[in-house]
Amino acid sequence: MLVQKIRVGLVLSHSLSYCREILRGIRTFAMERPEWLLTPIFPDSRAVQLAASLKCNGYIAHIFERTLAEALQATKRPVVNVSGVLPNLPFCRVVTDHAEVGRQAARHLIERGMTQLGFVGYPVHDFSVERQRGFTEVAEEHGINVAAFLEQARRIEEPNGLWKWNDALQAWIHNLPKPIGILASHDIQGVQLSEYCNQMQLRVPDDVAIVGVDDDDLLCELARPSLSSVALPSERIGYQAASLLDELLQTKRRKRESIVLPPGGVVVRQSSDLQSIPDSDVSAALRFIRTHSNKPIQVSDVLRAVPVSRRGLERRFRKTLNRSIFEEINRSHVERARQMLISTNHSMASISDKSGFRDSRHFSILFRKFMGLTPTEYRMRYSLK
Repeated sequence: MLVQKIRVGLVLSHSLSYCREILRGIRTFAMERPEWLLTPIFPDSRAVQLAASLKCNGYIAHIFERTLAEALQATKRPVVNVSGVLPNLPFCRVVTDHAEVGRQAARHLIERGMTQLGFVGYPVHDFSVERQRGFTEVAEEHGINVAAFLEQARRIEEPNGLWKWNDALQAWIHNLPKPIGILASHDIQGVQLSEYCNQMQLRVPDDVAIVGVDDDDLLCELARPSLSSVALPSERIGYQAASLLDELLQTKRRKRESIVLPPGGVVVRQSSDLQSIPDSDVSAALRFIRTHSNKPIQVSDVLRAVPVSRRGLERRFRKTLNRSIFEEINRSHVERARQMLISTNHSMASISDKSGFRDSRHFSILFRKFMGLTPTEYRMRYSLK
C-alpha cells in the first residue's frame, strides 16, 4: 500500500548558522515521518510564489520580512514561524526566550566585574527588543545604566556579506566610558564590534568586553579575539517546529500557538575573558579558579597561586564581585557542570567528577542551590542535544 506523501516547504536561509541548526532538528523529526518530502525554498516572497506549483502541505519558515509573511499566508497552508524578527504574525511559532538571552549575557558580564554596560541591536525587531529588555532588567537590578546603539535598518537583509561599515556605531564605541561590557544582538554584530575595536586600538576584553548571540562557531572564531556568545536551542527549535507542523497537518486546526524555549547560556571565549577585571590579583585568582574548575580546589589553593593575604583578597573579591572566594569556586564548578549538562551526553557521575565536585550528592545539592533545579531537571529543560 502506497503511503501518501506530505510535502513540507523549508523556507530557511542556508547561510545562517541558526537556520542550519534548525534544519538539523527538522531532519531528526522527519526520520520519524518517512512520508514527509522536505523541500527547501529560498526565504523570499517570490520564491514562495514560484513554489506554489509544488503544492506544499505546510511550511516551516524563518520569516524576517512582511512580504514573505504575506506570501506564506496566501498559500492558505499551515505555517510554523521560527524567526523572532516580526511580532504578531498570524502563524504558530517556535522561538527562543529572547529576554532570558539578555539576562544571561548581563549576568555573565557583571560576574566578570563589569560596572558599565552597553547594548547594540535594532529598535523594532522583536528578538532585539526582548534581548535589550532582559539585559537592561538585570543591569538595573545592579544599579547599572545601559548605553544603547540601535541600528536603523528597516529590515534584516538576506546576508550577502557580514555587515556594512557603520561610522556612527564606531563613533558610539569610541565615546563610551571604559571599561565596558557590550551585548551585541547577534554574532554578526559581535564580530563587527570586535573589528571596530581593533581599528581603534581598543583592547578586547580589557577596554571592551563583547558577547554575541547564536554561538555561530565560524563567526565566533573569526572575531579577534574569539567571541563569547549566548547559545540558542536552534536544533530543538527545529524539532519542535516540525512536531508542531505535524500536529497542525493532522488536526487541520489553525489556532495560533507559541512555544518559547530557553537559551543555553553564555559560551565563554576570549572576548569576555577574565582580563576585564581591573584588580590584577582578583583577575589572577579568577583565572586560576576557572582554569581549575575541573578539580576540587579550595581557597588555600587559590592563595598559593596568588600569594597575598587571605583577608585582603577576600575583601577585594567582595568589593569587585560581591561574593567570596569560596562562593566563586562553587559558582565555577556549577558553571562548568551546567555547560556539560546542556552540551554533552555524559552521565551525572562523569559530569560531577569532571566539574570538580567531591561526589555526586554534593554536586546535586550545590547545583540546585545555584540553579534552582536538580542537574537532571536542568538537562531535561535546557539541553541543546
